[in-house]
Amino acid sequence: MALDLSRFAKAFFEEAHEHVAALEALLVAVDIDQPDDETLNAIFRAVHSVKGGAAAFGHRDLAEFTHDFESILDRVRKGKLALTKPMVDIFLKAGDAIGEHVDALSQDRQPDLDGMSRLRQMLVDVGNVTAGAAHGSSSAPRFQIVLRLDRAQFSDDAIDALTEDIAGLGRVSAQDVRELDAHTVAFSFGLDAEIDADELRESLEFLAAADAVNITCRGDDATPTVATIADDPDGDFGFFAPSAAAYLPSEVSMSTPQTSDADIQLSSLVDATSIRVNVVKVDQLINLVGELVIAEAMVAQAALTLDTGQHTLLTSGLAQLSRNTRNLQDAVLAIRMMPISFVFSRLPRLTRDLADRLGKEIELELQGEDTELDKSVIEKIADPLTHLVRNALDHGIETPAQRVAAGKPRCGHLIVSAAHSGGSIVITVTDDGAGLNREKLIAKAREVGLDASDHWTDADVWRLIFTPGFSTAAAVTDVSGRGVGMDVVWRNVHALGGKIDIDSTWGVGTTMTIRLPLTLAILDGMSVTVSGETYILPLAHIAHSVQPLPGDIKTVNGAKVLLVRDEYIPITSLAELFNLPAAPEGAGILVILDMDNMRTALQVDELLGQMQVVLKSLEANYRRVKGVSGATILADGRVALILDAAYLVSVAHSNSIENVGDKYGV
Repeated sequence: MALDLSRFAKAFFEEAHEHVAALEALLVAVDIDQPDDETLNAIFRAVHSVKGGAAAFGHRDLAEFTHDFESILDRVRKGKLALTKPMVDIFLKAGDAIGEHVDALSQDRQPDLDGMSRLRQMLVDVGNVTAGAAHGSSSAPRFQIVLRLDRAQFSDDAIDALTEDIAGLGRVSAQDVRELDAHTVAFSFGLDAEIDADELRESLEFLAAADAVNITCRGDDATPTVATIADDPDGDFGFFAPSAAAYLPSEVSMSTPQTSDADIQLSSLVDATSIRVNVVKVDQLINLVGELVIAEAMVAQAALTLDTGQHTLLTSGLAQLSRNTRNLQDAVLAIRMMPISFVFSRLPRLTRDLADRLGKEIELELQGEDTELDKSVIEKIADPLTHLVRNALDHGIETPAQRVAAGKPRCGHLIVSAAHSGGSIVITVTDDGAGLNREKLIAKAREVGLDASDHWTDADVWRLIFTPGFSTAAAVTDVSGRGVGMDVVWRNVHALGGKIDIDSTWGVGTTMTIRLPLTLAILDGMSVTVSGETYILPLAHIAHSVQPLPGDIKTVNGAKVLLVRDEYIPITSLAELFNLPAAPEGAGILVILDMDNMRTALQVDELLGQMQVVLKSLEANYRRVKGVSGATILADGRVALILDAAYLVSVAHSNSIENVGDKYGV
């Protein structure tokens, strides 16, 4: 019965992307002048692994392309071809082509075969391989090989694994297995490989006894001593790739190829102790644990009304349940945690390519690549981080000539780091470039119609770069100049409940700091009441709270502001914002919300205390509501809305003297 491999295609696509990512990282990091053997072997193995899987699942175009690719890489790793920068450039493009081809296959789209064909020819040219030697130009393999094998040692599955090892030498085709007698089988196959016959024989004699190896080279008069597979009249030899075993479930018995040194180099990407789980299943598990947390809180709330002296066992059991529930919650959330290296891994290639295009010399340093955060946060922070790095490369770091003239090293230095800080992750992008020019930013703001003041603080001026359409670039290029990238950064970061700060010194450099929650499933908040309703404020954006004296509240241009330490902070009445009955004049507490150094004093009736809440999507279950980022279920079963701190701060400042909120498009 034939085995249907289509069920395992998704695993192949995922692993192919991992191998392409490994290929890119290795190529960007390789020392072109003195490449080490381990790196070259790992590069070769990444392409070879994609080839094996592509052949196993019938993706012939991809298998043939990667075969030509690995042929060039094989010559490089054996020292027959010197590695050069143009060669690495083409290898990187070839890796991109493989990734795009896999994307097309996984989405049932037609791959760009013409583009792949052009890159295939570039690979042939860069390897100085004649057109006649390129795969597909001849109708027969270079070698016809017959191995006589002991059936006791080589089952059909073992021969499959053997073929995978031999495929490392070149393209295996026209394979056949025939019984010679009760104890011996003849395994015959064609092999296209850039290897001499003696070297090939030495390689094969590790697999079979010397007198059991028969090799016929194309053009030789020698005839194999054992009958081989019938000649294909069309010369259309197919691939044979037993590496499909890697994608089969454990209950299917197939041999596993031996691990090579190159495999070890890639082991960091695919941990042998890990399993692949659909993210939907993980989300369902997290949702169920969230419901358990809410149920536990409800039971604990009800238990408060009981006499603890009479119900000691119950209260003790509830305390134990609470601890176990919190531990279970932490363990389940950890399943979605991924290292930020998944985002950082794209930055070396981006830096390399963009530096070449801009004519700059830039050294990239990555720190904290093992720092973990929620998968959903990683997916949404990738674009903002990419924009920040592009901005630093294009606008921040100067050209070599400009740096030398300023007394700096020719090569610029860009540091991207990540670290945990409390319940948040802090990502910084630091360059030693020219820094932000305060006067230039203010002048540009006035030019586009913004009411910029010379009395603004540096933090206010730096925030101008996040204005939609705002750019100080002299001309629009394919890299930047349209003023959309940094606006995307601001919006995406705040959509994640994070904040971004800028610290810049003219002539020294700039640091962009992003602070994000570790997960979007749990929120540390402060519960407050307004007109009998309970709301949750994100704790990360609360600076402090005050109970103002009558003289602390002023009126400026008809708007109420709070005077705190010589700073006027606009007051936002939550009751007015949500059309609730207003509290008596002078009553209540003001909670100071801070968002990127923009503040508002939120007027509430009472602070109930800090709490950790399970976030529920309001948009998915109802609809989008301005000023509300989600909802949660309280211990008494009531629903409490989680307020959007960024919206509240922006609304407060939209009517202020500086009109800061308008420039963010709120």
